[in-house]
Amino acid sequence: MKTYYDTGVLLKLYTSEPDSGSVGQFVHSRGEKLFVTDLHVSESVSALKLKVFRKECHERAAAAGIGLIMEDLRSGVLQLVEVDWERALRECRLLSEKFASTSGVRTLDALHVGVALQSGAEEFVTSDNRQSDLAMRLGLHVINPARYGEGM
Repeated sequence: MKTYYDTGVLLKLYTSEPDSGSVGQFVHSRGEKLFVTDLHVSESVSALKLKVFRKECHERAAAAGIGLIMEDLRSGVLQLVEVDWERALRECRLLSEKFASTSGVRTLDALHVGVALQSGAEEFVTSDNRQSDLAMRLGLHVINPARYGEGM
């Protein structure tokens, strides 16, 4: 895996959110498979169901988004990769110990960055400031796809 996409970016492909258009254009322009983990899938399902709870969308819209994710997993548009979760959680703890008090990095931010590092990613695609900061500190090239077309 060369490029790691965080869940917030992936969700913009399956639901209408601010910057969904820019993110879609960015992903399409790259023409690469999107590698995901069980964390991405679980987080995406939860986020779409939370949109229903918050009355940001109807159940059928959330179900449609989840269905599209599952179809893209089956068809290979999304490539599920295995993660050594014990190692990833240990890395998450170490990153949190080292950076949380100075950067505000949260558990899932550290976990995503840890999984990216563990999987050999060179690029980290996110629009989350905390993840961006942590990933850059650790030597990953960070790309904000919401800025696609702004002369990234």
